[in-house]
Amino acid sequence: MNNVLLQITLLWMLLLQASGCVMKPPSLPPPSVAPARIPPLPPEAKQPAAPPWCSPTCSSGLTVERENWRRLMIKQE
Repeated sequence: MNNVLLQITLLWMLLLQASGCVMKPPSLPPPSVAPARIPPLPPEAKQPAAPPWCSPTCSSGLTVERENWRRLMIKQE
């Protein structure tokens, strides 16, 4: 008797698993999410304007120097 009950239980479990694979989940639209907003920087966090006596090549020269310093810091000895 126990063997028959076990076989019936296993058969039901197999049928339930097979029917779960056949069922199609309901198609729900994706939730609408508002895009992230980045607040503007406060005035004290903004970079000041370049002085009138500073040439445009000033900042590019500084960029080159920083890149050289960075290379020196990561250079393997």
